[in-house]
Amino acid sequence: MTDPIRVLIWGATGFTGGELLRILARHPRMKAVGCVSRSKAGTPIGAVHPHLRHVYGDMTFISPDDGANTEADLTFLALPHRASAEEAKRRLDAGQKVVDLSADFRLRSAENYKRWYGVEHPCAELLSEAVYGLPELHRAEMASARLISGVGCNATSAISALLPFVRGGLVEDVRIECRVGSSEGGATGDEGSTHPLRSRTLRMVAPFVHRHMAELIQELELPEEKITMGVTAVELVRGIQCVAHVTLNKQVREADIWKLYRAAWGNEPFVSFTPARPAHFRIPDPRFVLGSNRILTGFALAEDGRRAIAASALDNLMKGAAGSAVQSANLMFGLEETSGLDMMPLYPA
Repeated sequence: MTDPIRVLIWGATGFTGGELLRILARHPRMKAVGCVSRSKAGTPIGAVHPHLRHVYGDMTFISPDDGANTEADLTFLALPHRASAEEAKRRLDAGQKVVDLSADFRLRSAENYKRWYGVEHPCAELLSEAVYGLPELHRAEMASARLISGVGCNATSAISALLPFVRGGLVEDVRIECRVGSSEGGATGDEGSTHPLRSRTLRMVAPFVHRHMAELIQELELPEEKITMGVTAVELVRGIQCVAHVTLNKQVREADIWKLYRAAWGNEPFVSFTPARPAHFRIPDPRFVLGSNRILTGFALAEDGRRAIAASALDNLMKGAAGSAVQSANLMFGLEETSGLDMMPLYPA
């Protein structure tokens, strides 16, 4: 019998840490051997993630010191931005492979990192080897990687919406709007994300520029001056609907775009595109993917053939974070890419 892949999760008390634990609970090869939390060390996992109490029994969170002394093959870092990089270096030095869910290794340039995140990168020497953690773009590189970055959930939704149009060379310029749930703000929350202040609002958080734009510019090679990206908080707990208004550089027919969608997504295990009918399903709804690692994509073309809406829907905690991280780790260890990720969406939700 093949030995399990021993997994450490740092920052295991947050929403993405909880999702990693949920996935690993049914993963055929990966086993959580330590869940690190500075503030909750000694606390049962079920006290923080009550939906997992029946799975993890008396297992408790461990301290960073205990985590550093725990033997593991793989570390998931579910730490805040700017807190992951140095821990990633320590885990790599300890001989572990690392998948970092934060933003610390998403950008290949230290200069770009400083520009978009406002600080110098503490481990800039690792940026050149980190593989951007979207398997649909970097599947081949992941097989030999020892460090894979996380993905921005909004970036993932926008990349997924736009990829067929970009590969078709059709994008003149684009205005992106991501409508996002409250879990995007994390488990602790702040004055802008507490329920009494956030519920029943339509709050535009970033009207023109969002830092996840940096990932679009890098991964899709779109000129920055051609992109506008806004994020609006809506009445959801989890989920993102991305609607991108694309000006096309030539007139096209709807049949041409269907060909691009089939070419982009026809063989992807977790990406689907919505049917042409009924019309109200063409722009995908996050409700149809919640709890899963799936992405729905779709489009609508204006009568003039020069304007289109490219859209996607995903669960920000799954395909936008923990699900993509496990999918990437599967590839890193030579496993079936879908291992542990075959859960169906919940509907209605």
